[in-house]
Amino acid sequence: MTSAWQILFLFFAISFIIYHLISAKIRWIFLLIVSLIFLFVVSGPLCFVYTMIFVSISYLGAYFINKFTTERFKIEALILTVATLFFGLLLFKFTNIIVPFNVFISKFFNIPKEFVDTVIVPVGISYYTLILIAYVTDVYRKVTTFEKNFFKYLLFSIYFPQLLMGPIVRHSDTKEQLFSTKPIEFSCIQYGIIRILWGIAKKIVIADRIAVIVNSIFGNYTIYPGSYLIFGIVLFGIQFYADFSAAMDIVLGISECFGIRLPENFRNPFFSTSFHQYWQRWHITIFTFYRDYIFYPVLRSKLIMGLKKRLEKSSKFNSNHLPVFISYIVVWLFAGIWHGADSKAMFGNCFLPCMYLIFTDIIHDYTKKLYKKYKFLQKNLIYRIFQMIGVYILLCFCWIFFVAQTTTKSFFIIFKSIFEFKLDFSIKIAEPKDLYIVLTGFILILIVDIIKENKISIEKFYTTKLPVIFHWCAITILLVVIFWFGLYGPNYNPTDFVYFRF
Repeated sequence: MTSAWQILFLFFAISFIIYHLISAKIRWIFLLIVSLIFLFVVSGPLCFVYTMIFVSISYLGAYFINKFTTERFKIEALILTVATLFFGLLLFKFTNIIVPFNVFISKFFNIPKEFVDTVIVPVGISYYTLILIAYVTDVYRKVTTFEKNFFKYLLFSIYFPQLLMGPIVRHSDTKEQLFSTKPIEFSCIQYGIIRILWGIAKKIVIADRIAVIVNSIFGNYTIYPGSYLIFGIVLFGIQFYADFSAAMDIVLGISECFGIRLPENFRNPFFSTSFHQYWQRWHITIFTFYRDYIFYPVLRSKLIMGLKKRLEKSSKFNSNHLPVFISYIVVWLFAGIWHGADSKAMFGNCFLPCMYLIFTDIIHDYTKKLYKKYKFLQKNLIYRIFQMIGVYILLCFCWIFFVAQTTTKSFFIIFKSIFEFKLDFSIKIAEPKDLYIVLTGFILILIVDIIKENKISIEKFYTTKLPVIFHWCAITILLVVIFWFGLYGPNYNPTDFVYFRF
């Protein structure tokens, strides 16, 4: 793992001990100090200042929204605040495309680039910007209360476990937990530790091992036949899930040890039988952000409602489709910008997902009739597995734009996979041992997800029904797996978490 995550573990180890020794009344103050130091260390002074400015802007926006009595002033304050925050995100995203961010800062402030390289690490900008936008909007909607204490609001905004990769938390979800003085249950610490270890194992034993194979294939994609490219992208799907879910396990596990439960970000996405279901299960907190703050506001806007009324007068067109499709386009345009704003991100994270959803809606009436005629299909396991495989295959086309360096290379890989397909696996890309470990790891992840899919609470079983001796056995087994099978050492080049780049 990279230095930012190593620093996170160091901060957790130190702060965990102190946190449980000090008075419950000042725990939130301690967490705030730790979060500020962590942000400064991993981001550098310039990005630290950037973060403080935008947290302050969101706080002032929420303050005026709460203070104003007329609706017009409230809306103006909301629009101005959200636009400023969004502009800050756009500035970083597009600056990174036109010219590297460190070069831009160096020239703009007339600072030597060598110095900027040592102090600039724009960590968490994509995540905390959405958190701030959601908070200001929720204050306007009266979904949550305005936090008068700026320092408490600051802790909510930059709480250090969630800073690197989310999740996108709502103020209403964590405001009571962050400042609670209730005793922390030992079961929270138990489950938090085992979840951290499970996340580390998924990252350095499974995801990083697959990354070596995937990088080998797509780093030399011109020399491999189509069968290798298809195998590589299928592997990347497993790597992507193991990698991102590992990050969330670590983050949520660390927070659990402080007695603070952050929202889950996954609900067994590879068991999805449709694209709507998949995006409700994958990166749940950002999906709910898209839904609550972009999709429904666009769909219920005066412009779209007016369009819908005009369409209702025409019997030749379903008046519900076009407004929904326009809302999809706006949502996925934002998603493309959030993921990188370059042509690669816009195609893989905007155009394709949007087209999948639109196509699914278009054929919805036909599939509804099909299910009505053949009622057994919805409960048929083979048919459901067929749907899951179909969703996974189409998602592979989106993932190609993750692994390829450019849009041109992405299309080249797609065409080569299809038109130069040869069932030939004579080229060695990994040691058999590594492939066995990957397969075993994937089966374990699949077993855990099957248990969750059947609504069996692993946490409840682990903390209440499993004897203490088995807790220590589970911790020992995971530690052995991490140290024995994990990838690290002088010859190993640690890979970032896939979503860390956003």
